[in-house]
Amino acid sequence: MSRKSLRYWGLLALVGLLTLGGVRMTKVYAIQASQRPLSDFLSKQGTTMVFNTPVPDQIGWFNNSPGQFPPASTQFALFDYAGLAADYLDQNFGISLGTTTSGSVTERPLADGRAEVTVILHTTNALAWVSSTAPNTDPNQNPVLFGYKAAEIAMDPSKEPALGESHLKVVFKNPAPGADLPDLVNAFILGNAAPGQELVSISFLAQAGGSLRASANLGPEGTPGKCLVAQNGILFTGPFMGATADGFPAELVELHRIGQ
Repeated sequence: MSRKSLRYWGLLALVGLLTLGGVRMTKVYAIQASQRPLSDFLSKQGTTMVFNTPVPDQIGWFNNSPGQFPPASTQFALFDYAGLAADYLDQNFGISLGTTTSGSVTERPLADGRAEVTVILHTTNALAWVSSTAPNTDPNQNPVLFGYKAAEIAMDPSKEPALGESHLKVVFKNPAPGADLPDLVNAFILGNAAPGQELVSISFLAQAGGSLRASANLGPEGTPGKCLVAQNGILFTGPFMGATADGFPAELVELHRIGQ
């Protein structure tokens, strides 16, 4: 080996010793996201039956008017994004709606020991209905404007259900990687979230075709219509003011006659 080569390798060795002696060694952890079965999420939905008896609870959507607090709304929409209404009709009455679900559950460890979970859920042939928000505060007691509820279809299977497609994306923090996932309604609507569970954001896009009801004032009973829903909730820590007063800066529920 030449004198030049010896000098080169000697310098490298010296640099290495100085580095090891003068620099504190730290461990580097690669925080990687992992996938969980979609069933981990779907199997936890519908643990309560407070809002839409006899179908287990799912999140419903209002068309709150921007800039008002308390927010004023005129319509309430419910899409069967978790397939709970479909299961109710199939298991109890043998009525199949052909509802299907697909999507993903991604879990990412957080530095505080919790996990951030992102659920993306795509549902087809989801039962949909829309009601007025007046005169009662409970939309389930108000006139139906579009489609038929599961209970109406169970009583009269000849009624044509309004079916649609929905896209749900929800991000929340969970107590630990691998921990049970929450029922969205029970945890974040009824306020029974487990310690460490925290809603980060939720968005919902959906459309359905079906029959308009006479109470919608868009034509006679049975007029073909469509429903559009667009919701984006991201502000759950306050301060809540104006259009974002309830944490939803975008809230849309619209009904139209087909062709309009």
